[in-house]
Amino acid sequence: MYATALLSGLVEESDIQFPVFIDSPMQKFDEQHAENIVKYFYPTISEQVVIFPLINKELTEREFNILYKHIAQTYLIHNLHEDKSEFMKIEPENFLRTYNRMYNNAD
Repeated sequence: MYATALLSGLVEESDIQFPVFIDSPMQKFDEQHAENIVKYFYPTISEQVVIFPLINKELTEREFNILYKHIAQTYLIHNLHEDKSEFMKIEPENFLRTYNRMYNNAD
């Protein structure tokens, strides 16, 4: 929570619209705080926000759907084997379905 507040202050005070990268975004938040971060913080922190979540752990389907109208592009990092990965560009409307098919054997 402190790091999130600090980031918000840096962006606000700098008057520079730089991209913000957030790794493991909601690992330590409870459900209510995570939803508030998704609704009110991520869409307004900067013009470009790149989030690296663990799907279904740090970003639930509900949270993804709240963010959906703000999402321009989604990518999956797909591990081909232990020494190689690839970025798979996936349209936002297909993102969760593709993730679940690849990693949860579901549609």
